[in-house]
Formats: sequence, C-alpha cells, structure tokens
Amino acid sequence: MKKELSKIGILSVFKIYLLLGLVFGLVMGGVYGLIFAIGGVGLGLMGGNDATMGGVMMIVIAIIIVIAFTLMYGLMMGICGAIGALVYNIAAKAVGGIELELEEKT
Repeated sequence: MKKELSKIGILSVFKIYLLLGLVFGLVMGGVYGLIFAIGGVGLGLMGGNDATMGGVMMIVIAIIIVIAFTLMYGLMMGICGAIGALVYNIAAKAVGGIELELEEKT
C-alpha cells in the first residue's frame, strides 16, 4: 500500500528535536563540565586562598556549562527541526511529498 507524506507537523518535530537536543546537550555539557570540574579540583588542591577560590569558580563554571549546553543544544535542535519541517512542507506542496510503501504486518 503506497502512501504519501504530504505534510509534517512543525510543532511535533520541534518537540522531538528539542527533547533529543536536551539529551545530547546534557551529555556534551556533562563532558565539558567534568573537564572543568576536574581542573577546578586540581587547582583547589594546589593550596592557598587564590587557588582554592579559582578551583571553586571552575566548579561553578562547570555547573553553568552543563546547564547552558543543555538549553542551547535543545533550543538549537528544536528550532532547526521546525525550520526543516517548514521547508519540507513548502517543498512537498511544490513537487509532492515522499512516497512510502507500507505493508500490513500479519
């Protein structure tokens, strides 16, 4: 049975890409945040007030990085997915949608 994908829901694509972006951003932010946190702990272990404050600041920056990466990746991927769905809808009107061949599962 042949079907044609003539329109994609922009909001639904945005939500899926937003969720995927949040997960991806959390992973990437976690990696970079971990690097900063390890550097902060190392700096704090060097001793002295300045080194300790620098270490604390690096750990705070690590937490900010995790939050910022999560939100940035989520929003960027959500917006890009929505733009992609919009462009697909315009192109599908002009030349027709993607043809899908589906089979009934028995």
